[in-house]
Amino acid sequence: MIFENCVCIAQARVIEGKRKKAHICTIAYDMDADQFIRVCLPFARDQETGIRRWSVFAFDGDRLATDTRSESFDFGKLLHVGSKLSDSLRQDLHKRILSHYKYEDELNEQRHSIGILLPTPGSLSFELGELDQREQLYREMMLAKGIFFPAFKVYVCGRRSKDGNTFRKQLLQWDVFEALRKGVDPFAALNSYRDPYIVMGNTPWVRNAFMAVSILSAPRQAKLSAYNQQLSLINAI
Repeated sequence: MIFENCVCIAQARVIEGKRKKAHICTIAYDMDADQFIRVCLPFARDQETGIRRWSVFAFDGDRLATDTRSESFDFGKLLHVGSKLSDSLRQDLHKRILSHYKYEDELNEQRHSIGILLPTPGSLSFELGELDQREQLYREMMLAKGIFFPAFKVYVCGRRSKDGNTFRKQLLQWDVFEALRKGVDPFAALNSYRDPYIVMGNTPWVRNAFMAVSILSAPRQAKLSAYNQQLSLINAI
């Protein structure tokens, strides 16, 4: 299958497992099909794809036998990496992304593995948590390969605009971990977003719980459209 017009919107930190080489789980927006897709970009310091947030790219891929999530595809062959979207085109893309807003329980019911979380503006905060035993093993394995993996987890916390209830999601955003690796505080910049929203994803093993893959800043008008959609969801219940 050829995917010709994809825009990278979220990337998780570099990870490597026992069975899978170092990769970056990437969420893209397929502009032609008007949908989210997920691919694992191979990572090697001397052979990076060059795909970063807002990059437009094309690839030849197919369904994955080992991943039944409908949005997941195998990154078979990179065909093209173009320039990043201009600011004006990003404004339109924010609207298209936010038009797919659903409540988290709806995402679970419909078996979607990528979704959007709308936090109340000004409510975001960040916490560090301890690694569990499995994550400690991952950390040791990746440090041995020269891949940065901190001795803690990062969480983004806040209140949902839907009902004001609190949330706490593990944050996997690649550039956050790159900043931490370089000794730079990434949280001040994220806290400066006036109208943030969160791109979420789940794993093949835990389908009913979402993690934060990236925090984006939307133009006010795009966020208002999502709020109006939220109100229509409330009225439909």
